[in-house]
Formats: sequence, C-alpha cells, structure tokens
Amino acid sequence: MKKHTINLWLSVVVLVIVSFTSCVKDVNKGTIVDGLQPTVSILEGGLVNFSQLALSYPSTDPSDTFYFHANYAATNVAPKDITVTLAYDAAALASYNATSSVKYTKCPDSIYSFKATTVTIKAGQSYSSLIPMVFFPSKIDPTQNYMLPISITDAQGNNISGNFGTIYFHFIGNPIAGAYNEEWIRFNNAAGSGSPSYDRFYSNVFSANNPTEVSVQSGGNGLVFIIDFTNNGGVLSNFTATIDPASYGNAGLGSLISGPTIVADPINKIYTINFSYTNTSGAGRNVTEIFKK
Repeated sequence: MKKHTINLWLSVVVLVIVSFTSCVKDVNKGTIVDGLQPTVSILEGGLVNFSQLALSYPSTDPSDTFYFHANYAATNVAPKDITVTLAYDAAALASYNATSSVKYTKCPDSIYSFKATTVTIKAGQSYSSLIPMVFFPSKIDPTQNYMLPISITDAQGNNISGNFGTIYFHFIGNPIAGAYNEEWIRFNNAAGSGSPSYDRFYSNVFSANNPTEVSVQSGGNGLVFIIDFTNNGGVLSNFTATIDPASYGNAGLGSLISGPTIVADPINKIYTINFSYTNTSGAGRNVTEIFKK
C-alpha cells in the first residue's frame, strides 16, 4: 500500500506540474484562469481517486499506514510557511451516501488513528511532508462498509480545492470477505488422478472488490481468483470464479483446460475451486484450492 500511495502521489504531481506551469487551474470549474488565488488541495484526494482508496490490508496486520500530502497549487511555490488544518468530514460522508448505491458508515474510532491534524507546506515548497493515517486491520469487520473522509478545513486564507479538498479512505464490506485457511492441492497431470504432488496449507484473505465480489491470491502458486456472487437479502448464491489473466505468469500457466469451477458453502464458509491447465512447458496440471474460515 505504501508503494501504491507513492505511485499515486507521483502521478498527481506530474499532473499538477503540467497544469500550473503558466497559470493556476480552477479545480472547482475545471478551467484555466490566470491570476487565480493559490489553491490548497490533497494530492491523493478527490472522487477521481476514490477507487484507488479502497483499502484492503491483511486482517492479521496489527497496523498499517497510508501516507498522503497537502499541495499548494499556484504559479509559484509557497511564499511562506502555510499551515493546513485537516479533520474528519461528516458532511462529505453524508454527501457521498446521498448519491451512491453503496452506503458507508463512519470508521469506528477503534480501527484508525489520525493525529496529524495540521501539516505545514514549507516556504519554497509546493507540497507538504508525508501525512500518516494509521489503520488497525485486525480490528476491522470486513463485512461492513466503512469510510473516513478527511478534509482540509483551513489553509490560512488560501483557497481550498472543491474537487481535491477531501480524501476518501474507505473499506468495502462484503459478507464473505476476511481471513481464511487455504489448502492448495496440485496434481502433476491434467486429470487430477493418483496422489497429489503437493498438498500445502496457507493463511489467506478474501479482499472485497465490491459488495458482491472478492479477490484472493493463491498462496500455492500466486494466481489471483476473482469470486462473484449474488446477495439477495443476505441469501448468497450464483457463485462464479475466474482467474485474473494478469496473474498467469505467477504459476507459469500457459492455457486453461477446464474451469475454474467453484463449489460454495457460504453457511459453513467453505469455498472449493478446481481447474486444470497446461503450463508454459506444455505439461498438464490439476489444482484444487479449498478456502475455509
């Protein structure tokens, strides 16, 4: 996540540099206006970055930290030290819920720590130092939708961005998300006959992509499975499993022969995936993945 945060920040920095080379971008109207008052924003914020702020940490982690920045957008760098004040924004949460089919509740105080309520953009700089937001994954209920919008509340007289003044930290709840025990069984033939060549056990996590989809990376071969289902008032059905093609190289998967199929038992929280394939050397393989809560 830290690497992801830095990559997101760098991409926004490039955009900011391009946008403000000769004038200031009015982020509220989307137009370029010469002489506009300097604007302070959160580089990683805004609804445009919402999907990238769906946090998914291993539930066994005692704590994880997400870093973000405050940005001074103008034709020049900050002429003096600028203190930026940040706080939880209940109005931003209510506004999001009013227009979204997925509803969120505020993150319980027990699952996060945010102590850097002020940060300084130093004179001669255009962005602040790293701002830490600490989460406690082991205390998070993965079945609940949580959000923690953090907004700039004061920028010492400078404009506060209308589009990038808030960063939307959130956790997507999903009824099958959370920690699982994984059994990985592989046969060195496509039929799955005889004794397995491997039968190994791992700890794993179903990470929510949305309320009816999770992804999980096999501990045995690195393939990423995407599990979709229907939730009809708490009754789960129509389970399907696919393999993310981008992860084929992790297992040396050349092409699928059959599957993946999934047998789902949401009552007992057991999910069994089976598939067969040829590897990049042309040899057949048959794999069964059993995930149990």
